Amino acid sequence: MHYRPEIDGLRALAVVPVLLFHAGFGFVAGRFAGVDVFFVISGFLITSIIHREIRDGSFSIVGFYERRARRLAPALLVVCAVCVPFALLWMLPPELNDFGKSLYAVNLFASNFLFWDQTGYFAPSTALIPLLHTWSLAVEEQFYLVFPLLLLFLRRYSSATLMKVVVGLVLLSFAATQLLAGLDPAANFYLLPSRFWELGVGALLALAGAEKLDLAKGYRELLALLGLVAIGASYVFVRETASYPGWTTVPVVLGTALVLAFARGDTAVGRLLSLRPLVAIGLISYSLYLWHQPVFAFARLRAIDEMPQEIYALLIALCFALAYLSWRYVEQPFRKRERFGRRAIFGATLAAGSVAIALGFGFDGSDGLVARNRALAQLTEPSVGLGKTCDAVADLSCATSPTPEVAVWGDSFARHLVDGVIASKPDVRLVQLAKNNCGPFMDLAPVVPRLGRDWPQDCARYNSDVRRFLLANRSIRYVILSSQLSQYLEEETVLVGGGEEVQSGTKLLSDGLRATFTWLKANGFEPVFVAPTPHDGRDTGLCVARARLLGEPDERCELPLQNVRVHDRDVLKVVDDIADEYPVVRFMDYLCDTDSCKVEDRGVALFEDFGHFSAQGSRQMGRSFDFYRSFIGAAKGEPVLQGATEPSGLDSAGL
Repeated sequence: MHYRPEIDGLRALAVVPVLLFHAGFGFVAGRFAGVDVFFVISGFLITSIIHREIRDGSFSIVGFYERRARRLAPALLVVCAVCVPFALLWMLPPELNDFGKSLYAVNLFASNFLFWDQTGYFAPSTALIPLLHTWSLAVEEQFYLVFPLLLLFLRRYSSATLMKVVVGLVLLSFAATQLLAGLDPAANFYLLPSRFWELGVGALLALAGAEKLDLAKGYRELLALLGLVAIGASYVFVRETASYPGWTTVPVVLGTALVLAFARGDTAVGRLLSLRPLVAIGLISYSLYLWHQPVFAFARLRAIDEMPQEIYALLIALCFALAYLSWRYVEQPFRKRERFGRRAIFGATLAAGSVAIALGFGFDGSDGLVARNRALAQLTEPSVGLGKTCDAVADLSCATSPTPEVAVWGDSFARHLVDGVIASKPDVRLVQLAKNNCGPFMDLAPVVPRLGRDWPQDCARYNSDVRRFLLANRSIRYVILSSQLSQYLEEETVLVGGGEEVQSGTKLLSDGLRATFTWLKANGFEPVFVAPTPHDGRDTGLCVARARLLGEPDERCELPLQNVRVHDRDVLKVVDDIADEYPVVRFMDYLCDTDSCKVEDRGVALFEDFGHFSAQGSRQMGRSFDFYRSFIGAAKGEPVLQGATEPSGLDSAGL
């Protein structure tokens, strides 16, 4: 296949938006769609080469994988190697543990499986994962493992049969996006079955020889322009949803196919994409893609706080410099057979990859070299109450006694209270009734697309199970309710009884909590609602841990009270609304003064993340705030204890 500079220009239009997306520049919403452009290009180019060589009788599996190793492995291994010292310097033990997993997963062509598995409610911030972007490389590598073998197998059949098979696979893959979007949105995003169709569209283009269609120049101009507009419109209008990839991905995929087929050098779009600056970026696009995420992630790790966009502009410039250097001194030399033969390429790739895999297993097996600093590792240890297996359990397997007196009901913001209640009263008879993201409502569940279509019904069923459990265990007298609440307010709709989705809002939540209180009191229970901890959207737990790792004061992580008021405005409105009628306990009265909210208590860091107490923090707060006496006392209508430190001076309405 002869060199087409416009394809390098198209690569530039794919990689630059991805950089802007990961740098947090918000002026174009769908910049992540650049990865879809890359998939179509890869499917087209790889299939063009393989199909031609099979027809000529010159195709070799070994030769194909040699070319892939020359193209992909050297720069990737260099990036992995450069990441290691920065990971050792700036990562906390849990982060280093996760980095180790990604290090060996990348070199086993399986990082997309790893990030699929790690995606969830308590997943680390993706902005801090240096090798997150390699999921797309893993998808392509898996495609390279299976698709050449398929083409070889089908070489004895007619071209029409070959096209029918590939069309069928493309349609099956697209159908998988519709299925997985509801069952497992993370799988839909990360795995080959729901991405194959994008590579497959490029493959179909190559198999059909569409770029050689003898259309009039006017038609080619129009179709190429239509393709470019479709790509640009996807960057502007597409949003990240649980159903991506899916129907909203079709325009960018078909747009890329149209550009590949019709934007030749004699068209306006072809000439535009062949401009030297775009071609230059396209030539280094692979290295640029490799470097950008580690550069951004490690800069964020070192900065602790949010970085201004001016810093990101400098980091993007650094990415371009590193990309040029690795293209010039790593990619280019290893592509030359006269400098590195097949044996050298395979040997070096195997040796360097084995070292990376061994290092990754070492970091993972040592829990991120936790022995270096166990105190740091404990700072962000999650508070799981009576155990990790107690999520969504509504029976006595998650109780401290067969005859519990106290039930803790709600989402993870209820669960993180359990350690503190036990710390304040070690002999407490308690049962944990908590399901992540699922607040203690009678018939109200958040519709969270990333959790799948069926999740709201699961939440509603769980809360029904909790109510049955409470009625069946009459030893329970007090019910401690808690929820983050914001998961209901951040989504456009929530599920109500009967399976109907309605518009979310503060009144809906207030009424929902009133219904829960009414039901509990009508059935002889004494309930109390514990408001979520104050937060402003930052990961304060991570901030404190990293500040201590870098020798900086905890105070830089304190929450400005004004920021908390703004961030938690709707949550505070709900809490204030029900506090007029029912007992409510607020941590703000203990943690906040007139200016800020603290993130540690007597030297003990309190938070695991943006708002959940860590295991240590929950126990510390349990003792200082005396969770048991405060919560049970409030349920009885007694004044809430302020703990061992001076109260904040806020009035009874909190904020």
